[in-house]
Amino acid sequence: MYNPFEVLNTRLEKLEALITERLPINNIVAQAPELGGLALAQEVTRLSKARIYALVSARGIPHSKRGNKLYFSRSELLAWITAGNRAEQHKAGR
Repeated sequence: MYNPFEVLNTRLEKLEALITERLPINNIVAQAPELGGLALAQEVTRLSKARIYALVSARGIPHSKRGNKLYFSRSELLAWITAGNRAEQHKAGR
């Protein structure tokens, strides 16, 4: 018995193989900008603009400033988030 979905499934598998071959997931991650502005900081931290500005002002978040422009490093922000474990901070404060 003819099943039209088998043909569709076969074609979808071929498309998936082509996409995976030409656009590996590692390439997508590698192409993500390492250095950026406020938009990058918001994307990585999921914080509001106001909160990021407050943290910058208090020197509580890793950043660089050139003139009036703020710059953030994706790897530094991720390290900052990882280091933000409350249990570790609580022990350090005692």
